[in-house]
Amino acid sequence: MERSGTVDKAVRALEALRSSGGVASLAELAERLRMPKATLHRLLASLAAHALVEQDGEGRYRLGVGLIRLGLGAQAIDAVARVARPELERATAAFGETFFLVAARGGRLVVLDKVEGTGLLRAAPTVGAEVPVDVTASGRLYLAHAPELVGAAAAGRAAPRAVREARRRGYDINEAEWIDGLTVIAAPVLAHGALHGCIACAAAAPSLRGERLDAAVRHTRDAAGRVARSLEGGTRR
Repeated sequence: MERSGTVDKAVRALEALRSSGGVASLAELAERLRMPKATLHRLLASLAAHALVEQDGEGRYRLGVGLIRLGLGAQAIDAVARVARPELERATAAFGETFFLVAARGGRLVVLDKVEGTGLLRAAPTVGAEVPVDVTASGRLYLAHAPELVGAAAAGRAAPRAVREARRRGYDINEAEWIDGLTVIAAPVLAHGALHGCIACAAAAPSLRGERLDAAVRHTRDAAGRVARSLEGGTRR
């Protein structure tokens, strides 16, 4: 499929703004992207016309509210995200920790939705963040049930024994393999014989030990099961 170089540059500019903390000057972005200022200025002007970027009082650029509109629109039409949202809220209210929906989209594993718990997390993935496949609980569950959705390269990097174990027990645990100090439990959403995503619970590692860890596994698997039953009850993906 033929790609547009202009669109690629615009997306790179948006990603650079995101990774810089959401705000940067034209000069800072041009240096980071190794792009002429004049070219970048025209791109940013076009993005600003659609509210995808904005300028503050000092002329620095930041991500615009138009991205929120587009993101929420995409989330609203995603059947799995729509069905999972109330279950994420229910699990978070019951257990107090943060719950996510992680799913494969466009060959990548991404966080589609998230409900924040009351526990303090020093670091946690945000909605839209890409999730590495080979070192996460959700990634290993995808490799166990639907490796074709996340690519052969990821399968080659993951430990086969860990993938088999995740499939056997019906959930997986990631203890600081991706983000230091963070423990994540994930369970697959299996409906109509296919994997539609994973429900994940994330918490600071010290807070998930013993019975608390067992409870996190139970809440995560219960939520994934409820989402799967809703999907099988007639909701189309």
